[in-house]
Amino acid sequence: MNLCSCIVYTRPGQGAEVGARLIRLPGVEIHGGLSQGTLIVTVEDTALTRVADTLTAIGAVAGVLHSVLIYHYGDPESAQPIPSEESPP
Repeated sequence: MNLCSCIVYTRPGQGAEVGARLIRLPGVEIHGGLSQGTLIVTVEDTALTRVADTLTAIGAVAGVLHSVLIYHYGDPESAQPIPSEESPP
């Protein structure tokens, strides 16, 4: 398991809209800052996605200026590969 916390800075006045886009990403939760445009976000690995991929996707969300990683936790299970759609079951 990987768990990260980050601050996501949005364009002025777009905090709520960006927040609505971010929560569609796998493993993302928003804990505050929507009205200020400085979002407090946590991201977890999911069964099909890694935190690193989701953090990269956050930067591409419309209205995001940038994000800053604040905290990262990983345990030994996080080294396990995520199943690929091409891999046989």
